[in-house]
Amino acid sequence: MKQTLLFTLLLFSIRIFSQDAVAELKFEEAETAFNNGNYELTIQKTDEFENTLGGITDKSLYLRIVSQYNLFKPGSFYTDEKQFTLYNSLTENTSKYIRATGNNGLDDKFKEVYGISENLKKLNLPKDNINWKKEKQRIEKAELDRQNTKLAQIEQCRKAFEEFTIDDLPFGQTIDEFQKQHPDILPGNYKMSKTKWVTGGDEDLIYACHSKSIGFENKESFLLPYNSSTGVPIYDTGIHLVLVKNGRVVGFQKTIFYYNSKGQGNLTYSEAASQTDKYVEKFKTQFQSYGDKAADVIPYYASQNQWSWIITDKKGVHLYSDNYVDEKNPKRWKSSLTLRVFKDYK
Repeated sequence: MKQTLLFTLLLFSIRIFSQDAVAELKFEEAETAFNNGNYELTIQKTDEFENTLGGITDKSLYLRIVSQYNLFKPGSFYTDEKQFTLYNSLTENTSKYIRATGNNGLDDKFKEVYGISENLKKLNLPKDNINWKKEKQRIEKAELDRQNTKLAQIEQCRKAFEEFTIDDLPFGQTIDEFQKQHPDILPGNYKMSKTKWVTGGDEDLIYACHSKSIGFENKESFLLPYNSSTGVPIYDTGIHLVLVKNGRVVGFQKTIFYYNSKGQGNLTYSEAASQTDKYVEKFKTQFQSYGDKAADVIPYYASQNQWSWIITDKKGVHLYSDNYVDEKNPKRWKSSLTLRVFKDYK
């Protein structure tokens, strides 16, 4: 009888010691995962440790709290229900730890858990499911309203862009119709020059049409118009170029401003050059770009001295600036900005 009782007690002791050994191994695995920053595995191993041991310890609760805090993303609280569940568990665990270890003295772990608890209180997030769902629905509605507002702005932007022209002149007229209606822009003896902007068959050719009395300093791009008889720059802001394709008008060009040191305008060079920024910002506001050229309703492109808003094969609005200061004589300068509206790139 005594031998049987002794054998039973021995088996019981071996089982207890075995459980303790396995539990310690589980805790070591949890610590390794924690030190490696694998917080989900840390929580899993902490569960295994506590199940093997048959209870919670302050060291396992500490690992669980810090791991949960690292996995907690307040920004996703209302979009991911797992974060709601995690928040509640984390809040409960910090309270447990502070109650259980508050009389053990102030150490670094207690300070860390206490700091986490205070941070959670500052967030002031709902802990009950009803209020969480209400706030989630409110946020979703606000986001939907924001997206709808943005879509409306994009549509308004697209409409403004598609309707934009110069001096309300219509696109699509034949060159003869346009010349008869606007002889002040294209007199009877206008000049038609082939451009290099589109290559391909004759149907793709684009022509620059303008009065023979107008020449261009930049002959390739038809910029910086001047009086071909006197050589004086054209200061006025009237239309000086009409673009034609297949016999129909597809674009217009005008000077927005032209200042120089010879008395045209009453600005200094820096004041004149700053006008460029003013007009560019105006067009950026009118044809707002949202930053992603691949997705923008009106992609925006900027290069040196040129700003463009282009819908491929449909329409483009371009600004070209020319700022020049004579290196030998800084008192000689000029500053201009040109606007070109161009449809039907194909």
